[in-house]
Amino acid sequence: CVKSKREIAAGFSACRQAISALGNEARGRLVLALLDGPERGMRLCELVEKAHMSRPSVLRHLAVLRRAALVSSRKEHTSVYYFMDANVALWEKLTDFFSAVCDTVKLAAEQGYPAPTEEEEESV
Repeated sequence: CVKSKREIAAGFSACRQAISALGNEARGRLVLALLDGPERGMRLCELVEKAHMSRPSVLRHLAVLRRAALVSSRKEHTSVYYFMDANVALWEKLTDFFSAVCDTVKLAAEQGYPAPTEEEEESV
């Protein structure tokens, strides 16, 4: 289990910036808007409307998502389109990390690790 925890820590370090970026509710709304939007991407004005946020706020959150390699943009004439980045390596790191967490939790449960009480589960 110690080895698994070390592997999880290493996996977390590898994708910490993306996990942190996705952990914000406003950025989550932007990600959902982009996933739900057209394949060509969405313009800033469309994201502002869809996410119910101000223009400066959307720009600030898009910058965080771009630094985390989750969102990219392209310019067409005078418009900038934002879209989810097809960063396969990052998504594989995230998948590996969450799979390792899931496998470790399953193993811990099988070995009788303390499980949450019914009260604790209901509060989640």
